[in-house]
This record gives sequence, C-alpha cells and structure tokens, in this order.
Amino acid sequence: MKNILWKSTKNQYTVLGVSFGFLFPIFSTLVESWSKYGLIDFPSLVLTQTSNPLLWVINSAPFFLGLFARVAGSKQETAEIVNVKVQEINNSLREENEARKSMENKLKEMIAVYSEDLESAKLIQEFSLPELPNIKECKFSFKYLPLNLVGGDLMSIVKLKEGGISILVGDVVGHGISAALITSLVKVLSNKICRVYATNPREYLNHLNQEVNKYLPQDYYLTAIYGYLNFIDNKATFNFSRGGHPYPFVYSSVKKETTIYEIPGTPIGLLENLSYSEQTINLDSGDRVYLITDGFIEIYNQSKKLLGVSGLSKIISEANTKHLNLDESIDFIIKETKKYADNIDATDDRLILGMEIL
Repeated sequence: MKNILWKSTKNQYTVLGVSFGFLFPIFSTLVESWSKYGLIDFPSLVLTQTSNPLLWVINSAPFFLGLFARVAGSKQETAEIVNVKVQEINNSLREENEARKSMENKLKEMIAVYSEDLESAKLIQEFSLPELPNIKECKFSFKYLPLNLVGGDLMSIVKLKEGGISILVGDVVGHGISAALITSLVKVLSNKICRVYATNPREYLNHLNQEVNKYLPQDYYLTAIYGYLNFIDNKATFNFSRGGHPYPFVYSSVKKETTIYEIPGTPIGLLENLSYSEQTINLDSGDRVYLITDGFIEIYNQSKKLLGVSGLSKIISEANTKHLNLDESIDFIIKETKKYADNIDATDDRLILGMEIL
C-alpha cells in the first residue's frame, strides 16, 4: 500500500506540474527579453514581464496545469486506493468463504457419522425390545414412541421358569443417545437381579436401586415399575413395586371403570439403601392392565391444561367401552392423547404396555 501511494499518479502529476510551473515562466521570460531587448539581465526581465500582460497568462498556465494535475491525480489515487481496498476485501471474503466451506464440509462429515451412529443405536434399541410371551392366560401388546430416533424408555418382559411373567417398565431421565445407553446398562442390571428376585417385586427394586447407585453416572436416575404377573387356579395376580413411576391403570371388565393403584416409591438411583413398598392386584378374565411412561400423562393442550392421570384414565375407559381388542385400544389411547395435545409436539418419550387377562 505504501509503495502504491509513493508511486501514485497524483504525486507524479504534481511533481511534473510544479517543476514545469517553475521552469516554464523563467524560460519564457528569458526568451521574450532576448527577443525584445537583446539583453538578459534583471531590469530587462522585469520590464519584459511587466510590459506584456499575456505573458502573465502564459507563465501562470503551468501552475493551473499543476493544480489540475493534482486534482486529477487525487481522483486517480482515490480510485487506486479504493481498488486496493476492494481487492483486499475480496481476498478476505474469499478466504472466509473457503474457511466456511471447509467448516461446512467438516460439519457434514460429523453429522454423517452422528447419523450413522444414531441409526445403529436405533437398530440396537429396537432389537433389544422384548418379544412378547405367547401364553394362554394373558395377551400382551405395546407401543414405543421415542421423542428422537432413540429414547430413554425401557421395557422387559420375561417368562419365568418358575412360572409367571416378570415385567419391568422404566424411564431414564433425559432423551437421545445418552439416555438410550443408560437403558442398556439398566437392562443388564435388571437381568442380573431378575435371576434371584424375579417373583419378589419389593426386593427386586431394593436391589436394582443399589446397583443403579453403584454403576450409573452421577446425575442419572430412572423411574420404574416392576411387577410379577402370576396365574394360579384360573386366577391372576399382579404384584408390583414402583420407584417414582406412573401408577398402573387397571380397567375392570365387570365394573367398566379404570382404577389407579397408588403406592409410594422414590425414583431409582437418587438415594442409597431405600426400601420399596409392594401391592397386589387381583385380576379377573377380561381385565386389562396398562403400564405407561410419563410421556402419556405429561401432555398439555393449547390452553396449557395438563392431561394428567385423571385425563388418561377417562381415555382408557373410553377405549375399553368401545369393545376394541387390546392392540386397538392402545392405538386409540395414542390417537386420543395426540388429539388432546392439539398439534403441540411431544416433549418426552412414550411407552405403553397393555396386558389382558384371558
């Protein structure tokens, strides 16, 4: 930039104009004095200069030329400076554009890797969902609606060799891949505990809480409900314990109403050495039990009114009075809860498990 200013057209014009402006008057006066008086001395030069007004115009012309040159040079220099600055800005923009493209390419690569990992996690989580047992005493059905491709809700259903069915429904705090990974760890711990305490829900949750406190990272915990469904002499019983999880919803085919069975319970992994409660539900043929995660009750409508336990109970009762089969009743519950939300996007994973005593 300094080099350009030093060699600028403006400075070149100015130097030439000023130099010529000094030399030309002297030279023209000398010539005029010699031609008129045959002398070149101070008196003749003064006389020549004062006796010829046109000579003033001729002699001043180079100064005006120098002034014009300076003005023209200023405009030329300004144009050159502007061109240089424009070039610098263009170069800067080009570098920024290249850096942005490089960053975009890196982000695309990262997103591609993340998407592949997410798809893999989704496949793993879908594969880890249990196969529903096929038994003559009970029919099972469930739907899992994660908020993202993967979620933090979990379910385990195991047909026990000693008879009966072991059932776990849980909800790890959070969403996405991290919550999905925690569900995998919880399932491993659950399978370990299930070998010893499958028929004893209270002890099952006591030990699950101990294991979760031992192995889960800090700030992670889960709500869970664990039940043992047993069949004796054409009668079914559902013994369950809960740790901060939504209560079971039981629809009675005789009373034609939905009942919520409430027992206390602290979320799993918050405190060590907790002792959980246990309750038994007697079930008759045609009765249905629905276990959910809180994504089915923590639903708000456009008026910001919570659906809640009572709202879901009404939907479950309505589904069962329509004489729908178990699968259809779950589809109806999902449709009606979405309808209640009135196009407001879900904010949590949702899982619902239905059991019908045959």
